[in-house]
Amino acid sequence: MIEFDPLYINPNFSIQYSLKARFMVENGVSRMLTKGLLVHLGCEVTTVSSNEECLRVVSHEHRVVFMDVCTPGVENYQIALRIHEKFTKRHRRPLLVALTGNTDKSTKEKCMSFGLDGVLLKPVSLDNMRNVLSDLLEHRVLYEAM
Repeated sequence: MIEFDPLYINPNFSIQYSLKARFMVENGVSRMLTKGLLVHLGCEVTTVSSNEECLRVVSHEHRVVFMDVCTPGVENYQIALRIHEKFTKRHRRPLLVALTGNTDKSTKEKCMSFGLDGVLLKPVSLDNMRNVLSDLLEHRVLYEAM
């Protein structure tokens, strides 16, 4: 079990960005751990458990949407396209970040072709999440070395 200090707020991260994130992962353990990292960094996090719920509730208030693209039987790449359709202006839509354990080149290429703004490799550490979010919010695109 991982415990986070509820009083810790990273002043360089949370105050600068005041980040609202939407997180869509089918796996309950992965959802809990990743949400814990984001909360620990001072983010306001909302989780959803299905593609349909994600599409229904995502709004311009969310700066980042994380989605697990390796969930068997679920086509999260199509959801990325539908989020693009929902937000016609890029600066108004949330950044879309794929979470994956796959390090192969084809996964990265598929993420790019479906318009995801970044790929974050699992397992995710606190420092890695902090660095990725900082880079992503600054540059609006990030693909870790794969």
